[in-house]
Formats: sequence, structure tokens, C-alpha cells
Amino acid sequence: MRLHPVQKKSAKNTLLLAIALLGLSIFSAYLLMTQDINLAWMMKIHASPVMPPLFWALTNLGGDAFVVLFILLLVESQPGAMTSWILKTWLAGALLAQFIKNLFPMPRPGFVLDTAQLSLIDNPPLVSGSMPSGHALAAFSCGLILISLAIQKGKNIAVPFGIAFLTLMVAWSRVAVGAHWPSDVIVGAGLACFVVSSIWFWELDHSWNHFFQKKIGLLFLATIHLLIAIHLALQRSDFMLVQFTFFVLSCISLARAIYLIKPNLFDSSQLGGVKR
Repeated sequence: MRLHPVQKKSAKNTLLLAIALLGLSIFSAYLLMTQDINLAWMMKIHASPVMPPLFWALTNLGGDAFVVLFILLLVESQPGAMTSWILKTWLAGALLAQFIKNLFPMPRPGFVLDTAQLSLIDNPPLVSGSMPSGHALAAFSCGLILISLAIQKGKNIAVPFGIAFLTLMVAWSRVAVGAHWPSDVIVGAGLACFVVSSIWFWELDHSWNHFFQKKIGLLFLATIHLLIAIHLALQRSDFMLVQFTFFVLSCISLARAIYLIKPNLFDSSQLGGVKR
């Protein structure tokens, strides 16, 4: 997409701000880790849980990378509206998180602390790959895109604030379930700001949205929704409500895949219909 120079300058300023926030998040995480605040904070959180396990299990579901991708693809008005930004952000975030995890294989809380000191919820990973939190990166990326969309559509100010609050809860659930240190979530948030802003800056001149408005693009999206449906159907949880939520989301994603292939099976008002 080609934008006005003023809009491009605004996007560049946003990217610079995101870089500054990333630097601040890394510095904050460094202080937490070197001053033993990370350890003390983690033990305090698990010694006195604020919310019941089911709450954190449900919010933890929202940070699953495939759930995030599903939500973002579902909220766009039609395929090709912002599909390119969504997929680029999702892929870049996932690759960046794994690259850093492999480059700096930091131990998770369950490896450092006795598991008796942690209120582990829904069998979180316990060994390595702690920094950064991929769930937090995905959740913040989703939140930032949704907030941007809400502002663009002129939604009530309560909507962006509500999205921000939910994003914080989803990201923080990774600490509450015992999967990550607070520093992991903070860096994940900083990386999300950088990834979302940098991909948007890239989008200004190199968007793939035209591809997703073609038949081959719709078929590609249908395949993605089918893979999301399979992934969600295979997820397991100790909580029946969380398991049921995975099942419902899987069914919706499968229906979306079918709709993209056979739009006449549904009304155009359902599932964010494709305009013909």
C-alpha cells in the first residue's frame, strides 16, 4: 500500500518509539535478573495467588500462537484487508522468539525452583527456553493490532483500554501458571512492540494483501484455518472449560476454512464474509 508522506513519517516515528520500548524492556529485564528481583517476585506471586487456577488457565489459552492467529484472521473485515500484516507479524514474532530461545537457552522457573514452591497450572514447560515468552510476544502483538484497528474504526475509548487489560492478563498468565519469569514477559512485550511496528512499516510499500484477495489466496487462508483447527483440537488441559474452549475455537476455525472454500454454504453476514 502507498500512503501519504505524513502517514509514513508517523509510522517511522512509531517504529523508533517501539525500538526505544524494546531497549527499555531489555534493560528492565536485565535489572530484574541481576538484582535477584526476578526470583523473589516469582516466589511471592506463587506463594499468594491472586486469582484461582481456572482464571489463569483460561487467560493462558489466549496466548497460544495459533489462538492469536485465529483471532486476528477472524476480526478482519474481509480476507486481504490486513491479512498481510497479520501473517507477517505472526511469523516474524514466532521465528524471532525461537531464535532468541535457542541463542540464549535460559532455564525456566521450574528448573531453578523446587516445583513445590510453584503453583503450576496446566502442565507448563519446566526446562529451558524461558527467554523471551513467546506467548507474551504473541498476546501483545495481537493486542496492539486490535487496538490499532479499534482506534482506526473510531471505537469508544473503553474498547482499546479493555483490549490492553486483557492483553496484560493473558501475557501475565505465563508467570502465574509457572511457565516464565516476569522478565521473560517484559521482554516479550518489548519484542511485540518492535515486531508489530517494523512489519507495519514494511507493509507501507510491500503489502501482500492483493494475493489474499485472489482465489489462490483464499485457498491458502482456508488451509491455514484448517491447520489452526487441527492444532486446537489436539490441545489438552486439566480444566474441562479450557478443553471445551479449545474445541469450540477449533470448530469455528474449521467452519471458517469451509466458508473460504464454499462461501455459499453460509450467509455473507457470518464469519466475516468475503466480498464478491
